[in-house]
Amino acid sequence: MLERFRPHYLKLGPRRFVVGTVITLLVLDVLNCYYLKLYFMAKRLGSQIVHSSISLSELQVHDFSRDTVTEMSSFINNSFDFLLVLVVANNLFFYLFYLKQRLWAQGYVLFYTLTAALFSLTFVVDPAGLGAGWLVFNVLTIFVYAYLYVGVKVLRPETTLEGGRKGR
Repeated sequence: MLERFRPHYLKLGPRRFVVGTVITLLVLDVLNCYYLKLYFMAKRLGSQIVHSSISLSELQVHDFSRDTVTEMSSFINNSFDFLLVLVVANNLFFYLFYLKQRLWAQGYVLFYTLTAALFSLTFVVDPAGLGAGWLVFNVLTIFVYAYLYVGVKVLRPETTLEGGRKGR
């Protein structure tokens, strides 16, 4: 069924499609991280996690100085930032090997575009209080991720090395 889109993607050129896909995915990763960070900060999740952790320890927040609670919240916020950087670095690793036509990286990009479209759909259903910009961004990215998914799927023979073994 998806093969009917093959001429469109071939007209773009397989190599141009791969480079465009990598750039698009990287930009979308950075924008997603930005919006997730906005959400994390708007909901004050770092502070909520600290307060929940303290109450689970059967302690009271007033047992700690304001500076201690602030420091723990900053630690949680910085940990979240580090997690976002790790996600982008992980994805970049696979994107670069997709550029090098590795079959296993192409599989990752294929699965990633599918799950990213579903992730965007969840934020369309529940925009997490981030406003119209976030909602519009997610509606548009559903189509972008779906377009990239179809292209990666139908151009598989042209965008990967034979059997993934060349160049080893």
